[in-house]
This record gives sequence, C-alpha cells and structure tokens, in this order.
Amino acid sequence: MNILVLFLSLYVGIHFRYSIIVGVIEVTFLLSFLVYKKKKSLLALSVPLMLLGVGLSFIRPSFNRHNYNAVVIDVRDNYYIVSSSLERLYVYEPAHSREIGDVLAIYGDKEELDMYPLESEFDFKEYLNNKGIYSKLIVKKIEVKFANPIKLHKIKHDFILKLDDNSKGIASSLLFGYSKESELYDISQSLHLMRLISSSGIYLFFLLFIIKKGLNIFIKKEKIVDILSIALLSPYLIFSFPKFVVIKFFVIKLLRWINKYPLKDKFKYLDIVSFSGIVFLLFDHHLALQDGFFLSYFIPILSFMINGSFRIRSKIKKRLLITLMIFISFLPFEAKYYSEISIFSLPLQFIVTPIYVVIFLISLLCFIGIPFTGLLGAMVGALTKSLNFISPIMLKIYLPSVGSIEIFIFESLFILLLYFASIRLKPLRNLVSYILTGVFVIYLFPIQYFVFDYVSFINVGQGDSTLIKYHNSTILIDTGGSTKKDIATEVLIPYFKKKQIYKIDLVITTHDDFDHSGALGSLAANFTVVDYKKDYQSFPMNFNGLKLTNYNVYPDLWKEENDESLVIGFKVNNYNYLIMGDAPKAIEKEIMKNNKSIPCDILKVGHHGSKTSTSDEFIKYLRPKVGIISCGRDNSYGHPHAEVLTILKRYNVKIRRTDLESTITF
Repeated sequence: MNILVLFLSLYVGIHFRYSIIVGVIEVTFLLSFLVYKKKKSLLALSVPLMLLGVGLSFIRPSFNRHNYNAVVIDVRDNYYIVSSSLERLYVYEPAHSREIGDVLAIYGDKEELDMYPLESEFDFKEYLNNKGIYSKLIVKKIEVKFANPIKLHKIKHDFILKLDDNSKGIASSLLFGYSKESELYDISQSLHLMRLISSSGIYLFFLLFIIKKGLNIFIKKEKIVDILSIALLSPYLIFSFPKFVVIKFFVIKLLRWINKYPLKDKFKYLDIVSFSGIVFLLFDHHLALQDGFFLSYFIPILSFMINGSFRIRSKIKKRLLITLMIFISFLPFEAKYYSEISIFSLPLQFIVTPIYVVIFLISLLCFIGIPFTGLLGAMVGALTKSLNFISPIMLKIYLPSVGSIEIFIFESLFILLLYFASIRLKPLRNLVSYILTGVFVIYLFPIQYFVFDYVSFINVGQGDSTLIKYHNSTILIDTGGSTKKDIATEVLIPYFKKKQIYKIDLVITTHDDFDHSGALGSLAANFTVVDYKKDYQSFPMNFNGLKLTNYNVYPDLWKEENDESLVIGFKVNNYNYLIMGDAPKAIEKEIMKNNKSIPCDILKVGHHGSKTSTSDEFIKYLRPKVGIISCGRDNSYGHPHAEVLTILKRYNVKIRRTDLESTITF
C-alpha cells in the first residue's frame, strides 16, 4: 500500500500543471488521507515525489534550427514520431518506409501542430500533445544515417494487407494497437466492446497461459517455465512496440518473477504494479496524461480494493462483482469517448471477450506463418453478422460530454465507496453510495434538453449547420456535407448525443448546395428525422411555438442555386437570429427594399464569409451585434474574405468563426 501511495503522489504531481483545480483537489485529498492515517514517514516521501512530478510536467525541450539529428521512436502508415535532443516531433510522410530505430538527419522547419478537428471528431492534436509532441517538422530533405535492418513495420504492414478487408481492422487493433477501419472494428467500437480488452490486455494472460501449458509438457520446474514463458513472449513485445499495455504486461511479469524467486515473495502484487507505474512515469511522464495508462493501472488497483472490500468466497461471484465494478468505473470514459452508455454492453462483453481472445490467438498464428487466414475470416465474419443483428436492439442512453474534473469526482467517490467498505465504515459507505448514485442519476437525466433553449452553430468545416433547441423540440437548419467524410455520422450525430438529443423534429435546408445539404441522406438513415422542409412556400411557419420567417421570397430573381437560398429569421432567448445561407448581395438588396427593418442580434454571415455576400449596406441596415462565420480552416476558397471582415469590423460587429472556435452556442 505504501508504494501505491508513492505512485499516486507522482501521478498527482504530474497532473497538477495540466488541470490546476483537479490537481489541488487530488493533492489535498491525498495529503489529508496521510495525515489522518498518521503516516509521517510516508508523507515525507510523498511530498517530494509530488514536487518531482510537478517539475517533470514543466520539462518541454524545444529547439529551433534547420537540421535535426533524430531517432524514429514510433511509426504509422502515413506519419512517424522522432526524438531529437529529447524533443519529440511529428513528421507527416505518406507511404514511407521508416522503421523504429532509424537514425535520420532531417533538414526542414519546425512548426506548431495544426490539426483542427470538426465538432466531436477525434482530436489528433490533443492525442499527440498527451504523448509529449507539440510540433511538426516540415521536411525539405532527409538523409538516412542508420536504417534499422529489421523491417518490423513493413512486416506488420505486409501481413495486414494479406487479410480480408473485415479482418484487417480487428487483427491490427488486437495485435499491434493500430486503429484501422473495418466493419467488425467499427461495430465493436460503436457497441463499446473494445475498451476493456484493449486496456486490460486480457488476451495476453491467455497467451502466456498457453505458452506455460506447452512448456509444462517438457519442463516440470516452475521457475524455469515462468522465465522461459516470459522469454518466448518477448518477440511479440518487439513487434507490438510501443503498445503500452504489452510493455506493462511484460515488465510486471518480469518483476513478479524476480519477486517470487530471487526475493522470495517479499512484495505484494499491488506493490509490484505500483512500482512499475513509478518507473514508467519517471521514464516518460507524459504517460500520466493518457487514458490508456490510467485504465491499465486503475483496473488492477480497483480489483485489489474490491477483493479487500467484499468478503465473497465464491470465485465466480467475486469475478462477476469485479467485472461489474470495472464496468461502472468505465462509465465516465464511455461518456468522454462515445457520449453514451450501452445498457447491455456488460453482458455482451462477457460473451464476446473470449471470442476476441480467440481472434487474437488465430491472428497471431497467421502472423507467424500458420495459414489460418480462412479460419480468421470465418470467425470475424460470423462475429460481425452477430453484432450487426444485435446492434439495433442495444438500448443506449446519451450522455453530455465530460471533462477531467467530472471524471475525477466520479472516480474519487467510487474509490471512497470501496475504501469505506473495506474498513467496515457502514454509515460513510452508505453516504458515499447515496451521493454517487445521486450524481449518476442527475448526470443521466437530460437536464439541458428539458430546461435550456439554445442555438448552436456546429463546426462542420466548410459548410453550414445550425441546431435550434426550443421548448423540447429540435430544428436543424442545414446539415453540412463533405466528400471526404460522413458529416452526419462523424460530426452531427455525436454532437446530438452529447446534447442528449434522440431525434431531430425538423430539418430545413436553405438550398441544395452539397455543403449545406450533403449530409441529409446519411443523417436520415442513421438518426430519427421527423420532418423535412426546403420549399420557401412553407414559410412563415410556427413550429412548436417558434416562429420561422423566410425573407427570400423573390423567385423571379433566382438564376442560380445560391439565389434560391432561404434567409431564415427567428427569436430564441430574447436574441433575434438571421440565417443567410448562401444568399448573394442581390437578394440582400431585395430584402432591404421590401422590409423596413429586420430584427437581428446574431447574424449567420452569408456564404461562409464570401465577398459575394454581406454588403456594406446590408450590415448597416441590420446592425447585428455578432456575426457568425461557418467555414473550414485554411479552406481553398479563402473564406472569410478580408473585405467582409472589414465591413463587419466597420460596424462593430463581433466576429466569431467556427474554424477558430469550433462549435459556437448561444
């Protein structure tokens, strides 16, 4: 337990810089616990470790030059990570042949990372930052000083190419930790079936068990079998590097062997796990920022606490309880990554986890040259069909997004519950359980949906999409659209889940341009859309108490698609909104001529800030307080145009842009 406290002290110290509020709470809680337990010597060690953690978090080597001597430390299909003078840098190079261990002389310029996700997309920039990577190299020339002769990445890449399209995703994920889209991988992710097996590394226990059973046929001495099994597992460690769960598994098994034989079981399992955590954090403090690291250590610590908290003799009941508790502890991460929980995910994980283990083992046999690709394809196909059959009946509850503070509060209450149970403090155990249940119920209840009205200008990139939530009804004006991705499934629907929206009552498209209506088909196919309108003759309309007015009622002027764009006005929370679509200046002129005034506090600027819209006269006529520009970052059209920005500034209109702020909500 003492080593666990030291591990937590270092972990908390590293976290302090990145989330001050959470850090203060963590430090206060940990120190108060040590003072309460009168652990003076442990307190004397914990404080320096916390300070060391804080100091490590501020270490960020950065050098500006034009030539970098670098070692490749991680490789993916279209990029790789290099270390140069302890600084980690991202290098984008499609179809490269780099290998971990290559030594390169890179000539080029360093720039800040500029990956900017759309609403609810995977944040690749944050992912790299959490690995200690803050800059990229713009390469002009590369000289190979040393090429790793063992082409591990090429071997893995060539192996994956031999598999059928559906097997590629799940095999590469289980074997090497690579995320590759495939039908089974995608549906496994959508049903939340991969996180437990990925973070626990349960398949490695089965692999080691099989190796030991094989060795026991020839060798009877347990000590030799244990060390040989670890040695035989090491080639997989090399090929899966730098997959953390495999490295951790290997290191802990090695430490347990040392503890069992040379040290004669001097330390408990929890001490070994905690010691390994300290070593990993001292080697790379950025691990503390990665959810995979947290979960891979949280599971064994949680299992230990459950074993100490509940006196259950039946091994099966205890395993079921541990699994249930781990499932509950995962809920904040389900909300963070999926914005939903699947009610039947836990029993389904009981059923499919052994199947994933078998798929892993067959994939491994295929990788070492045993021709079981047909069997692998058959298993993957059967599991895919089964999950596709089950998926429509999986009841899901949508959840608002969570941050580090919410996750910390939930997990802290959960650990307090287990602690009070372990020391038999029934009143405090019950109190914490009531608080935890109350917090969870409040969190599940869609308060923001039933209580708040709002308007969101969704970051769909180079396109438009505006969500109106008014009196328990939802209206979507435009859907966005992209030829590179499915805006409906990758952007809109995840955002609706975060807002706990289960259906869209009305979709209105201002006109038929793809960047305004391209995602409509996919949205209707994957989400409940009750009604759809695009005809200007449908206006004015009163939709559940919200009056929607279209100001473009001049079909005689319509010569091209943008001329037909609806111009929609409405009022929510005492703010008057005007959505311009792509209406050009000629339509603006006609609107001014036929309307003495139009109330407008918040203007959705026409045509993404193009100079074809937003005339000086129109802004002078409207006098909006805020101008919203929805456009893609560094788009090829040059939106928003400088002259439009100048006009808005001239009339003191506050400019807000989805390409700079992401989704904007009033």
